[in-house]
Amino acid sequence: MLRLFLAALFMFFLPGYTLINAIYPGKGELDEELDMLYRTAYGIGMSVALVVIIGFVLGHIPSGEFVAGNIWISLISLTVVFFFLGWYRGAYQSLGIISSRLARAEPQLSEHVDEDSKKVKRLQKMAKKRASLKEKIKHSKDKEERAKVEKQLERVEKRLKELERDREQDF
Repeated sequence: MLRLFLAALFMFFLPGYTLINAIYPGKGELDEELDMLYRTAYGIGMSVALVVIIGFVLGHIPSGEFVAGNIWISLISLTVVFFFLGWYRGAYQSLGIISSRLARAEPQLSEHVDEDSKKVKRLQKMAKKRASLKEKIKHSKDKEERAKVEKQLERVEKRLKELERDREQDF
C-alpha cells in the first residue's frame, strides 16, 4: 500500500510540483488568490508530462532497460534537482524554521507583472461595461435613452481599444 502511494505521489505530483516551484518561486506569482490551487494543478499536469518524457527516453536508450528501478531513479533525481533549484530561488520559505541556514530571500514579484495585471483588470472592467451597455441597448425602447447609451458605448469601445493598444506596446 505504501509502495503504491509513493508511486502515485512520484508519478502524479512531486516532480511537477517541484518544477513549478522552481519556475515560479514567489507566492502569488501564478495567481493572487488561488496560487496553491494553480501550483497543484500545474504540478499534476507537469508530473504526467515528465513521466511520459522519462518513459520515452528510457524506452529509446539502446543499452538501457525500461524497468521500475530506472523509472524510480529518474523521477527521484528530477524531483531532487527541481527541489534544490526551487529552494535556491526562494520557493520554500518554511525551511527557515528548521534552520536559519536553510532560509532564502523571498523572491520579489517584478513591477511589470503587477502593472500588467492592473491593465488586464482595467480591460476586463471595460469589457464588462461594454457588455452591459450592449444589453441596455438591446432592451431599450426609448430612442433618446438608446442614443445616449450608444454614445456611452462608443466612448467605452474607444477606451477599450486604447487600453488594448497600450498593453500590446508593453509586449
